[in-house]
Order: sequence, then structure tokens, then C-alpha cells
Amino acid sequence: MMVDNIRVAIENGTFSAEEAAYYIDEIKKITKNFTLKKVTMSRTDAYLDLRYSFNEIPFERIRRIPLGHPHEEKAVNN
Repeated sequence: MMVDNIRVAIENGTFSAEEAAYYIDEIKKITKNFTLKKVTMSRTDAYLDLRYSFNEIPFERIRRIPLGHPHEEKAVNN
């Protein structure tokens, strides 16, 4: 899929073009000095993994975004 002239690959899960565009816009806000070349998205039950690379530098950035608040159970000894 192409979003805003950026190649988007979906490895796991389903994404709409609107969801992909949202995450691409968020990446662009953080990396204003670089041009995105490719974004790879993979969704699990708890996380969204984003991998992206730029035209200017041969480097791939990996981000893991939690998709909810994990439930924490705490044990207390009485």
C-alpha cells in the first residue's frame, strides 16, 4: 500500500489507509529533517510495532507502541 508517497507494508494484523496515515503523520512530526521511505507495521494483541527507514540515511528505526493499559496483578503477603 502507498500512503503519501511512502511504501507501507503490513506484516501482521489489519490496517486501514486512515490508520496508516495517522501513524505516518506521527512519525513525520518526530523526524522533520528526514524523508520517510518505507514503514512496516505489525500489530499484536498488546503492541503495534512500527519499523521505518529514511531516504537520507541507511538506518531503520523500530518503535513499539502499547495498544492498551496492561493489567497488573500485585501479590501482597499478609
